[in-house]
Amino acid sequence: MRTLLLFAIFFSISIQVSSQVSFRNNILKMENELTVQTLSFENGSIKPASVFSKVKNQELLSETASPWFEFVINGEIITSSQKSWKFVSFTTRQLNNGGTEVIVTVQNTKNAKGLQVEILRQIFPNSSLIREKLILINPGKASLTLKKLNGKLHFIFPRYSLKETGTINTLTETRIATFDKEVVEDYNPALTWEDRTHDFNLAHCHMFHPDILKTDIPANGKFNAKGPFVTYQTPSYSWLMAYEHASQDKNYGSEFGNAARKTSVAGIDADQGVTGASGIAEKEDDFWFLSLSGERKNNASDLFVEIRRGGYLDGEAITTAKPYETVWTASAFFFQPEEEKAIVHHYLWDQITENRASRKSHFYYNTWGMQRDANNKTGLRDIFTEARILEEIRYASELNVDLFVLDDGWEETMGVWRPHSKRLPNGLAPLVNEMKNRNIIPGIWLSPMGIDSLSERYKNHPEWVLRDKQGRPIRAQWGFPAFDFVSGFYDLFVADCKKLIDDGIRFFKWDAINTFNSTLPDLQHGSSAYSKEEIRDRYGYLLPFYVTRAMRELREYSPEVVIEIDLTEKERCVIGLMPLQEGKLFWMNNGASAYNDYSTVRTKSMRTVINEYAGIIPTELFTQAVYPHQVRPFDAQRYNVNTTIVAGRGFWGNLQAMSQPQRLRAGEMLAKSKRVLPYISALPMEVKGKIGSSPEIYTHVNRSQSAGQVIAFSGSAMNYMHTVELSTDSCLAVLNHAYRMSGKTLWLPFQFITPDASREAFIIPNNGTGISIRESSAWLRNVTLNLNSMEIEAGATGESVVVFPSLTKELSFSVPPTEYQVKSEDNHTYVTLKLEAEKKVMVKW
Repeated sequence: MRTLLLFAIFFSISIQVSSQVSFRNNILKMENELTVQTLSFENGSIKPASVFSKVKNQELLSETASPWFEFVINGEIITSSQKSWKFVSFTTRQLNNGGTEVIVTVQNTKNAKGLQVEILRQIFPNSSLIREKLILINPGKASLTLKKLNGKLHFIFPRYSLKETGTINTLTETRIATFDKEVVEDYNPALTWEDRTHDFNLAHCHMFHPDILKTDIPANGKFNAKGPFVTYQTPSYSWLMAYEHASQDKNYGSEFGNAARKTSVAGIDADQGVTGASGIAEKEDDFWFLSLSGERKNNASDLFVEIRRGGYLDGEAITTAKPYETVWTASAFFFQPEEEKAIVHHYLWDQITENRASRKSHFYYNTWGMQRDANNKTGLRDIFTEARILEEIRYASELNVDLFVLDDGWEETMGVWRPHSKRLPNGLAPLVNEMKNRNIIPGIWLSPMGIDSLSERYKNHPEWVLRDKQGRPIRAQWGFPAFDFVSGFYDLFVADCKKLIDDGIRFFKWDAINTFNSTLPDLQHGSSAYSKEEIRDRYGYLLPFYVTRAMRELREYSPEVVIEIDLTEKERCVIGLMPLQEGKLFWMNNGASAYNDYSTVRTKSMRTVINEYAGIIPTELFTQAVYPHQVRPFDAQRYNVNTTIVAGRGFWGNLQAMSQPQRLRAGEMLAKSKRVLPYISALPMEVKGKIGSSPEIYTHVNRSQSAGQVIAFSGSAMNYMHTVELSTDSCLAVLNHAYRMSGKTLWLPFQFITPDASREAFIIPNNGTGISIRESSAWLRNVTLNLNSMEIEAGATGESVVVFPSLTKELSFSVPPTEYQVKSEDNHTYVTLKLEAEKKVMVKW
């Protein structure tokens, strides 16, 4: 609960809120183990006074400072440096992610009288990162409007003036939304004949890619970057800055009706884009709404976030009912290059969100692959009957999944989000109950903006129907019309979702949130007084706000609810950091392949997402589905299941086509991964090798607790000794692979006996008991440690060495091994067991 402190005057404040935050003598001080950061409110102005590193005993801000914020109200430039701000209130809130939020409210007393500004800042333990945003409020009846400056939008926040420490500084921009990025640098298509079709994107995996761009910034140099991340590196420190919004890096032909370039992939999914020309000329930077900008000066380097397009309308009013909010931004400093990945991981995993449910690991099944099964003669949606889905739920439980997603086909029709009256005559209840009985979370697919033209809602709300330049409804997913989401439709859609939550749904997949670029006037992104371009840009800027607000509202309605956003096509526009405040990202359908591909090709595409984004976006925030089937001649079940164990966590496909032993075999693999996921899901993953490399290894380990998993692939047959440094005394055993431990090193002798082979090792902790199987020449299927006993099940014949610390009781075997030897040394008891394949040994003491 917030403690609100009101004062009639700006100065004479002396408050100690906690060990982390204080407001005293007009200084807001935010402190933790790594940093002290102060914001000064002295003499009626506001400025960052200090960003100090406690570790290095170093100040990072320059004494020469540019305004921290700057915007235009009623034609006047308003800045934080002006002596026109009066203190109103001070509030703190403890965040459920461990951080502390401060809200300081100030009021303008001169050139924008009546304007209040809420300053929101968040600080976190053991982190130099600060999240912050502004809210512009009009609590009275004053006329306050945002205006352009010299014909351009002008809004800067935050801006930091950093100390100059070198001749040349380096800027690294990290983009995350470049579709079909060329994977080979300096690729020259003229060198050879190349069968790279646009439809299948075999070279690019039909996905968004990260793009990391580096440039040197000389003295007096300026820069503008889309980001959403930039790192500014000086000889003595580095500064990371990010903003939380969402849009593609470029216009990839996803404007209204670029029919020649819309998504239409043979054998995959056609009609995923938009058809219907808007009449607005396309430009490459149409979706570049915010910029991470900077300028080097004589005594300082300014870094700041500024609005480029769509951030507000010229003359947009700030009223009591309609305050103006900036995006959240994040700023952090560090001194060693290897610190950056850890900072970004911690930021996107913990600090950006208070929705803890969205960070839980769940293996899931989605019905869409079953519906697209090549042997489905019933029909894409006609197969979606109560009896068939109940059967699939039972099969999915054998896979050991935690979540079951009902995809397109459960609904009456597009935009009418109630169960189909004929296919599901008893509604969702039988399906939801079957899932709950099997401890499976019920999930469901929605296409938020799609609407059937025959529906009552469509007929009742023509003002929401997106239209082309001739006034005809545009065609969106599956050829249906679409509604404008930045409108009153928002409330109806959220109400639809709440009804589904009442019916037991706890997970949503939101599909086809495309770059519709609405030019509809008189909704919530511009009146008819503005041009089509201005209305379109305002819509594009606001859409991520509305989508994320809907996610938050549903989470507040039911804290267990999690929402994933589909980003599988170039038209998908809510790609950025803002959705990660509340949910996850569904990144890929089929990549370089297509439905019904049971080989390793499709799963290599899936791993491309993880391989390229490792160190940028936490891998647990990606979802995608593989086929768990064992189909000749591919025999790729192990390879494919291991891919989803690495990350993505999803399955689809016709489970009826699998035998029960095949389903149970995949389920056993998942059960082992689920034993270690609680120890590692919040930790970054280490990646060795690119896709198809020999080897390509994903090490996800909690080293101190000796828990985790190592998943390996190889494009060629080979032997490879992989090592993992960890606290070996805390390791109970390693499952699924032979191993040995010495010192603080785990040795895994991977053998890839065919091309495109996969291997896995699950590292099981002993939870502080000190009991450890130090080595095993046979791979172990399972090891279970109880209070006074341990059960070992070998998958092959071989020897295992078990170490007991300070064992005072005599060993016995309720289920004996073939042979065993016992010796004592250095206050430890060593037991060598000869194990037989598929047989269990029970050791007691």
